[in-house]
Amino acid sequence: MKKFLRTRFYALSIIFFLLSTLTVKAGDDVVRPHQFDLAKLVKASVNFLGGNAGKAKVLLEKLKNRQTDRICVCEIMELQNANAQYSNVAVLAEKTNNGDMGNEYKLAERQITQEKKQMKAQFFDEIKVNTRIAVATDCLSLYVKLKQESDGLKLYDILDADIRSEVK
Repeated sequence: MKKFLRTRFYALSIIFFLLSTLTVKAGDDVVRPHQFDLAKLVKASVNFLGGNAGKAKVLLEKLKNRQTDRICVCEIMELQNANAQYSNVAVLAEKTNNGDMGNEYKLAERQITQEKKQMKAQFFDEIKVNTRIAVATDCLSLYVKLKQESDGLKLYDILDADIRSEVK
C-alpha cells in the first residue's frame, strides 16, 4: 500500500511539473495563465484524493528545491505473470551525488536489483530488462523525458536509494 501511495504521489508530481512548465501556443503569441497557482492545485488534488495538506507541502517543497546533484538509474523492462504481461515498465532509483559517481551508480543499481527480486518473488514470474539508463539528473526529469519519447511508458516506482541504502 505504501508503494502504491508513493507511486501515486510521484505521478501527481509529474503532472504538476508538466502543468507548471508547459505553455500553450495561440498563433504567434504565447498564452500563460496568470492565476495558475501550483500550490493550490497540489493541495486541492491531495485533499480530493484523501491525503493531508502536510504531504502536499512536502511535495511542493521537493518540487521547488529539486536538487541538481542527483544521479538516476533507470531500467525499462517487460513483466509477465500468469494473468498478464506488461511492457515498457520503468523502475528508477535516485541517489545523491556525493562526489563518487561510480559508487553512487552502483548503490542505485543495487536498489533496482533488490526491487526486481521483490517483484519476482511476489508479483511476476518473468522479468526481462530491455534498457538500462544511468544519468546525472533527478529521476523525475528523466522520467518526463522518457515519457515524451516513448508514449507507452509506465512508471512502476522511483526508489530513493539514499534512504534505502542507509536502512541496512
